[in-house]
Amino acid sequence: MREFFKSLRFKIILAVVAVILGGMLYAATTGGLATLPEQILSYVVYPVQRAAAAVSDSITGFFSVFVDAQENYEENQRLKEENAELRRQLVDYEDTKTENERLKEITGLKELNPDIEFQPAGVIARDPEDRFGAFTIDIGYLHGISVRDPVVTGEGLVGYISKVGPTYAVVTTILSPDCNVGAMEISTKDTGNITGTVELAAEGCTKLELLPRDTLVEEGGTVVTAGTSGLFPKNLVIGTVEKVELETSGITSYAVIRPVSEINEIKNVFVLTDFLGKGSSDAEGGESSDAGA
Repeated sequence: MREFFKSLRFKIILAVVAVILGGMLYAATTGGLATLPEQILSYVVYPVQRAAAAVSDSITGFFSVFVDAQENYEENQRLKEENAELRRQLVDYEDTKTENERLKEITGLKELNPDIEFQPAGVIARDPEDRFGAFTIDIGYLHGISVRDPVVTGEGLVGYISKVGPTYAVVTTILSPDCNVGAMEISTKDTGNITGTVELAAEGCTKLELLPRDTLVEEGGTVVTAGTSGLFPKNLVIGTVEKVELETSGITSYAVIRPVSEINEIKNVFVLTDFLGKGSSDAEGGESSDAGA
């Protein structure tokens, strides 16, 4: 044993211990190492600190769920309001676009008939049982509409008002046999009467009857209103000639007319409430109805 304390190994161990103790003493004097009481206190306090931190994190996470939910709700409400506003703007845009298209359509008609007065209207219903394309519009006698007022698009004649209520009116079209309109083919100046038939209405066409037997009206000709009766303004385009035939009686001819407006596709129209020469005769027209009914 005495030899061990005198050995080189002991001296090395002793030197290492001395170095360690010296380092510990230096650290203690410079604040780098906790004192023994501090170390004992840390063993007691550290688990409590960890538990408190865990509880704090749990509480923070618990309330953050509600905070996030409130923020998400507010964001969803904001997005809903933005979407509603965009929808309103889209509706306003479509209304403005439709109105501009209506006014653009009527411009040409006003140029030909500067004296006309009109009310724009929209188609709100169609009668599926009516084979002649009758439809209902969204204005009535409260808007100045009367029975027999002509109904047109920007392209030409569609029909006339056959029944009117306070805020609606029914339109009988030029495909109907109830419609009688004095008309003229513009190239030949031959005149006749526009009226419909079941067979032609099924093809989306109408008939120009009472043409001269030897008429020069040809396929492709343009037919307009004659404007001689006071029920329709002059020169409203009705349609184009598809073919000309001799009546079975052999006395007169007739022409099949393709209306310039696609009757069953119309969405917007104009009701002509006044024009030059209105009411000068009652020879033309059609079915009467109780205005104000």
